[in-house]
Amino acid sequence: MSKFTTNINDVAEAAKTGYQIGAFVRLGKKLHLQPEVYFSVKPGKVEFTTPDINDPTKKFNISENINFSTVDIPILLGYRLLKIPLGNIRIQAGPVASFITNTTMTVSKDGVEMPEQDYPESFKDFNWAAQFGVGVDVLFLTVDLRYELGLSNLYDKPDNAPEDRSYKNNVFFLSVGWKIF
Repeated sequence: MSKFTTNINDVAEAAKTGYQIGAFVRLGKKLHLQPEVYFSVKPGKVEFTTPDINDPTKKFNISENINFSTVDIPILLGYRLLKIPLGNIRIQAGPVASFITNTTMTVSKDGVEMPEQDYPESFKDFNWAAQFGVGVDVLFLTVDLRYELGLSNLYDKPDNAPEDRSYKNNVFFLSVGWKIF
């Protein structure tokens, strides 16, 4: 579940479902380092009302659907809290470098989709985040529940934009993996 937070006044932010696929290596037993790399799709929706530039007494309802495809590289430090007969329970946290490989954005004004302009070019190609969460290993399966807190502003204000905005991506992950070792 991906959700954008923004500094736009009177905004409604909606979480949307994405996906990820990748690999990790766990180095250590009780205390461990876990570098990962994965491809993910992080969508979000932002809705707000803005005045008409030509007639300030009129307002428009704007809806922005944003979809980021990223290659993420988390470096997590983890600790095994409990060893159970068939696995263990652990906690993890660390930084994430996120390389944005593709951005799509559709904008609707009062329910009418606007022609695409340079919306994707209005976003940066790289951002930082922090992840933290819990995980359970049972036999060869690993299940993680994590939260990713966006630390960087994803918006890169174009020269012709009337206002500077802030967009940060916050994500809840539920991951199921297969441990080879």
